[in-house]
Amino acid sequence: MSDHSFKPRWGQPLTGILASASFLLIALITWFIFASPQGIFKYYEHPMIEFLAMMILFGAWQHLIFGNWPFEKLKPVTRGIVMIAVNVAASYVIIYGVFQGFLGKVILPLWSVDALVARGITEELAREYTGGAITMFVLMGFVTYTFWTILFKKWPWGGQLTQPALGLAEWGLTTVITLLAYGTLIYPFYVSVVFKQPLAAQAPWWGAIDGVSHLNYVVGIWEWMVVYLFMTANVWSGKPFHLVKKQPWTGLVACVSIIALAFVTVKILIFGMGAVWGAVDPKSADGPTSLAWRYYHTASIAGFTLFPFLVWNHYFDNWPQKWGSVVGWFVRTGIVFALAAAQYFIYYMVCLPLLGLKPELSNHINKPLVWLFWAIIPLLFNDWFMSKTPFYVSTAENVNVDAVGAKNSLKL
Repeated sequence: MSDHSFKPRWGQPLTGILASASFLLIALITWFIFASPQGIFKYYEHPMIEFLAMMILFGAWQHLIFGNWPFEKLKPVTRGIVMIAVNVAASYVIIYGVFQGFLGKVILPLWSVDALVARGITEELAREYTGGAITMFVLMGFVTYTFWTILFKKWPWGGQLTQPALGLAEWGLTTVITLLAYGTLIYPFYVSVVFKQPLAAQAPWWGAIDGVSHLNYVVGIWEWMVVYLFMTANVWSGKPFHLVKKQPWTGLVACVSIIALAFVTVKILIFGMGAVWGAVDPKSADGPTSLAWRYYHTASIAGFTLFPFLVWNHYFDNWPQKWGSVVGWFVRTGIVFALAAAQYFIYYMVCLPLLGLKPELSNHINKPLVWLFWAIIPLLFNDWFMSKTPFYVSTAENVNVDAVGAKNSLKL
C-alpha cells in the first residue's frame, strides 16, 4: 500500500516514470558489471542468482520482519547506505560462511561446493547444484519468511512486542516453517533424483499429483505464490482477504486462496503452452518441448509481473484510487498483467544487446528470472531503506517508522 506520509516530488505520472527509468538504468549498469556474459565479472548464472536472491530475502528480514531496526531513526539516505552495506555483507557471509562454510560441511553437503567436490562431483556441477539448492532455500523464504507479516499482520505479537523481540519471535517461527518447506519440497528432489540416493530421502511426492516429479513443478507454483502474496500487499491492498476480519482466520483463508490461485494459474499456463508449442517430448530435457522446462517457464512468466506491480504500487501511487475499491482492484490487476506481457516480449527482443543473453527458450542459455529479480533490487531497497528518496518528499516534519504495527507490514 502507498505510504501517505510521502508525496511524489514531481507529481504523477512523471515521478513514476522517472523512478522506473532510474531503477532500470541502475540495474542495467550493475548487471553489466557483475552478471553479463559480455560484461566485466561475468557472474551469470552462478553465483549471481543465489547472491541476488539472498540480498532480497535478507532485505525482507531487515524491513518486513525487523522494521529497519536498529537503523530506523537515521535519515533516509544515510539509512539506505548503511542498510545496503549491511545487506551485501550479510548476504556474502550467509552464502559463503553459513551455508557453504558451515552447514554444507557438517549437515547437508548439498549446500557446499567443496563438500560435493570431495564426493567426486565435478566443480562445475557442484557449483550448479549448490547454487541451485541455496537459491531454492531463498525461494521458499520469499513466501515462508514474509507471509506472517503480510497475511497474519504479525499475529499474535504485533502490538505486544517491540523490536528486536518482535522480529526475533517472527523470524524464529518463520525459519522453522522455511526448513519444513525446504525439507518437504526441495530436499527430496535433489537427494532422490539428482544424487540417486533413495535411502536418504523420499522420492518427490508431488509426482503422484500430476505425474510430474521434477523440481520445476514446485518452482512454477511457488513463484506464482510469491507473486500473489506480494500483489496482495501491493496493488491488491490486502483485498479481498480483508473481508475476513479476525486473525488467524484472515491469514489462513489468504494462504489457502493464494496456493489454489497459484496452482490454477500454472495449469492454465501449461495448457496455453501446449496450444502454442504442441505436445511435449518425454525425451526432451530443455526448451519448449520439455515438460520440465514448461513448468520452469511458468515461473519465468510470473517473474515478469514483479517490476510492474511493485513500481505501480510504490511509485505510481497504486492508481486508480478514486474509482471504487472493486473497480480499482481489477484495473490495477489488468495493468500489471498487461505490462508483464509487454515486458515478456520486449525482454526477448533486447536481452542480447542489453543483458548479453541469447534470446533462446532454454534454461541452459537464458533464465529471465535472474534479470527479473536483479531489476527489482534498486526499487525495493529505495522503498524499504530510503523512504523513496529522492522521488518522494515527506509531508510531515517527523515520519515515524512503525516497526510494530501492521502498517509497516504492508509496505512491501
